[in-house]
Amino acid sequence: MNKVRKIAVGAALIGAVAGGGALTAMALPANAATTDTSTASPSAPATDGGTHGNETALTGDTASKVKAAVLAANSGATVENMTTEDDGSAAYEAHITKSDGTHATVKLDTSFKVTATETGGPGGGKGGHGNHGNETDLSGDTASKVKAAVLAANSGATVENMTTEDDGSAAYEAHITKSDGTHATVKLDASFKITATETGGPGH
Repeated sequence: MNKVRKIAVGAALIGAVAGGGALTAMALPANAATTDTSTASPSAPATDGGTHGNETALTGDTASKVKAAVLAANSGATVENMTTEDDGSAAYEAHITKSDGTHATVKLDTSFKVTATETGGPGGGKGGHGNHGNETDLSGDTASKVKAAVLAANSGATVENMTTEDDGSAAYEAHITKSDGTHATVKLDASFKITATETGGPGH
């Protein structure tokens, strides 16, 4: 009986080992599949800060109403440019040069009511009218002479902004909106003589 019992126990052990090996072999593909699923999970796409690319220059009746409201609140100022506002803070905005030569950004709602006036002009991003490199806004007598020369050559135009020119092609440049609504960049030498007029304004 003892010999028979030992044989039976031995057979049982062998069966258990064989069965365990089979179970282990079956478990491996399942574990591998689980690992593959976790490593294949896609990472979330990166997001950027966004740009203010949906602002558009104002024209026609809207431009006239915005300009009137801005000048009513800022006597003696010069309106450099006017655009829609896409950051949700207002419906429209205007960049101006005040009578004392300082710059400001005026925001208005859909009823053309001024809702805010922020110190500083366009900074190179939102309106696309920022200075390039070492260019600086013109003021005083220089600004007056540049503006006079530009308007003499472009009757009915609106001067959006005027700066020095640092690329060596001219001494000054002015971005304008012509009477037909098109934009242009006018370049002048140190004697305030126009040397070139290029189609398109800043940001184009």
